[in-house]
Amino acid sequence: MKDSDWVILYELYKNPNMSKVASLLFMTQPSLTKRLKQMESEFQVTIVNRTPKGLEFTKEGEFLANQANVYLDFMKETNRGLAELKESGEETIVIGSSYTYSKYTLTDVLYQYNQTHPNVNFHIVNDQSNILFRKMLEEAVDVAFIRGDYEGAVNKALIAEDQAYLITKEKVDMDQLPGLQWIAYSTNDRTKELLGDWWQDRFHTAPPLGMEVGFIDFAWQLIGKGLGYTLCFLPSNFVNEHDLCLTPLTKRNGAPVLRNTWFIYSKNKRKSKMLEDFIRYIEEKLVIVSSR
Repeated sequence: MKDSDWVILYELYKNPNMSKVASLLFMTQPSLTKRLKQMESEFQVTIVNRTPKGLEFTKEGEFLANQANVYLDFMKETNRGLAELKESGEETIVIGSSYTYSKYTLTDVLYQYNQTHPNVNFHIVNDQSNILFRKMLEEAVDVAFIRGDYEGAVNKALIAEDQAYLITKEKVDMDQLPGLQWIAYSTNDRTKELLGDWWQDRFHTAPPLGMEVGFIDFAWQLIGKGLGYTLCFLPSNFVNEHDLCLTPLTKRNGAPVLRNTWFIYSKNKRKSKMLEDFIRYIEEKLVIVSSR
């Protein structure tokens, strides 16, 4: 018996008219008659009798029609169950995140989400924001948390505005900075532009080359030893482990020097239900209104 045979029995029992059922099932009447005879041959019973009043199901035919109803309900429930299992199965969301966002914020975000979505796995890609933005355009990540403003085929939501600071061991006169040891660190190009613009506006020269390190954590350690200073943006939940002096940077008009943090995802990439749910969660929980 084919699945389509059970459908034929079910529909014929509801409406014992060969012509109408053939039309309903997009079959010709001869094809329907042929399938019915093959079922009778397979079970070695007469399923229907043809009478002047139309088709009449035999006792065996009624039994098979009832079994068709049971079988079709069973298949419907089976397919529904499999779909639910597939929907609730584990999925991996690839997240791009800048280093400092991962350090201070992302862990808490993922922990809270995981409390209500335990079947979601995360693969975290840490890199500079300009590289993460390119990965997003290449669809190498599903979503990303990036620092600075980039333009492209992405949806984006503002989730933070970070203040820029002068980081020193002890308080210093800013006018003395050009004569002190600058400690540079690896960061994205937009951050370099914002801090470079502040320096240019303040001192009318390009920022000094200075000492260069990798991660900003190492720069903070060096500054804690009195080996120089740096300029950087800090999140509101920054933990000052080295007891550093943090002096906010301001523009000539007194406005703070701020850097945007964005949650972004592709405008073009197809999204699973799980990914759509994660995006909705982030937009509902983290999006802010700009203070500028």
